Amino acid sequence: MPTPIDMLLDRLHTQSNAESVQRARARFNGTDHEFSAIVEHYFALSPSLRQRFLSEHGVLLADDTTSMQGTPMSLAISAEMGRFLRNMVLAQRGSRILELGSSYGVSTLYLADAVRSLGSGKVIATERDPRKCAGLRENLDMAGLTDYVDLREGDIFDTVLDLHGSFDIIFIDAWADAYLPLFQQIERLLSPGTIVLTDNMYSAEETVAGYRDYLHHHPRLSSSTMDFASGVEFTVVVR
Repeated sequence: MPTPIDMLLDRLHTQSNAESVQRARARFNGTDHEFSAIVEHYFALSPSLRQRFLSEHGVLLADDTTSMQGTPMSLAISAEMGRFLRNMVLAQRGSRILELGSSYGVSTLYLADAVRSLGSGKVIATERDPRKCAGLRENLDMAGLTDYVDLREGDIFDTVLDLHGSFDIIFIDAWADAYLPLFQQIERLLSPGTIVLTDNMYSAEETVAGYRDYLHHHPRLSSSTMDFASGVEFTVVVR
C-alpha cells in the first residue's frame, strides 16, 4: 500500500512530467501524431543520446540550460534518480547531506526520507526562488520531513560561503553553467570519502563539458558519468 510520501512524490513527478511535455509540445512545429512518435522514440533511446535527438527535432534548444532560470516549472528529477539518491544516503549512512538547487523539493524529499530512515542527520537544501521555497516547505510538511531539512533561501553562492565542515554526500542540480564555479567554491567542504552527485550531464552536455573535464583531471577525485536519468556524474573524493 502506498505511503503518504509515495503518493506525494507520485503527484509531484506527474506534475513535473506534464510541464515538460507541455513545454516540449509548444516548441515542436509538427502534428500531434508526429510529436507522439518523437516522445516514444525519445524514451526508447539511451539517456546519452536523448539530448541530441531532441535538439535535432527542434524540441529543445541549445540554450535551455540557462534560459529556464526563474521559471516556475518544477524541473524535478526523475523517480529513478530519486530512488538512487535515497539508496546512496542509506548505503553511505550519510548524516550531513548538501543539496545545491532544490526547486520544489522532489529530490529533497528522497534525501530527507533516507535520513529519517537512518534515524539521524540533516539535509541542507538551497533554493533562491521564494515561490519554490514556499512550495518546498509545504511538501516537507505534508511528508512529515520538516525536522530533517535545513532550507537555506537565497543566492546559492552566498549560501555556500556560510557553510563549514565536510559533507558525506553532495547533490548538485543547479544551473549547469554554474557547476564549475560552484564546485570550486565547495571544494573546502570535501573530505576523503565524500560523494558528489551531479545531475544533467547529458541534458546539458555542452554547457558542463568544462566541469566534467575539471572533475576527471582533478588529483583528489575519481569521477565517471553514469548512463541513466539525465546523465549523472558520480564523483568520489579520494584524498
